[in-house]
Amino acid sequence: MDVIVARSRIPGTASTYHYRALVPLAEVAATRRARCVVIQARIGNGRVPSTRIADVVAPAAWYDRDLATPFGLAARLNLVARRIEAIIIRTVFPEMTARLTPLTLALEFDPGEAGYRVAVSDLNAAFDRIAPDIDTLMAADLGLYQGCDLRAA
Repeated sequence: MDVIVARSRIPGTASTYHYRALVPLAEVAATRRARCVVIQARIGNGRVPSTRIADVVAPAAWYDRDLATPFGLAARLNLVARRIEAIIIRTVFPEMTARLTPLTLALEFDPGEAGYRVAVSDLNAAFDRIAPDIDTLMAADLGLYQGCDLRAA
């Protein structure tokens, strides 16, 4: 599955950036697409309908809100999704060293805006597979390797 990874400069700042990892809707299982929050990811001069990693990795119980709330699934799903996002972003943009992706990152240099498509393991409904090992999750567990195939977005 492909993930769009982007670094965007926040206007009006010297070198403060916003990092995102989004999954194109075409990569999301057809049964989940209607339940996903749609975000238009910028790719070059165009936009691609995409969604958050949390919507992709969520277990089936997440969509049954009566079960998700009492089991505290929201907090665990958020942690797993943010950790996956941080690992993917760090693989593409090594300046991102945070364990969880911050809202913004101020850098001492100005690397410029960039966006890539990168192939990862299938994340559809992967919560139950990934969550137990979230503390030791590494890029290789997501099918990412140093020098992985980056395609300009």
